[in-house]
Amino acid sequence: MLTCDIIDFIKGFKEMFMGKKCKCGRLSALAFGISLGLVSGIFMLLFAIGSWKYGFGTSIIDQWASVYPGLEASLKGAFIALAWGFLEGFVIGIIWAWLYNLCLCCCRCCCCKPNGETCPPNTTPR
Repeated sequence: MLTCDIIDFIKGFKEMFMGKKCKCGRLSALAFGISLGLVSGIFMLLFAIGSWKYGFGTSIIDQWASVYPGLEASLKGAFIALAWGFLEGFVIGIIWAWLYNLCLCCCRCCCCKPNGETCPPNTTPR
């Protein structure tokens, strides 16, 4: 069947990068939140500085200012944008990593079982 071939292809692709032993790729919610917060904050900082110095994207800064108090096209507003961006990215990153880990636990990846339990043999029909 075509679906079995697709599943075998995905398994082979996974083994090519992860090896024969499955590794559960759980995310650290705190680390993911901090990294997404930094990326979001730096993006908003640079965008606010670009608006302040070069007039680039002032309409977007005005829209953001209606949502984020204190944000404006100035140096002070740029650092406020950094703080708001970090806060927003941090919260979204924690929620995103938590949901990812929740979905990972709900999958039937038998190699994620504790205490070295083994998986039943593959029973997909051919």
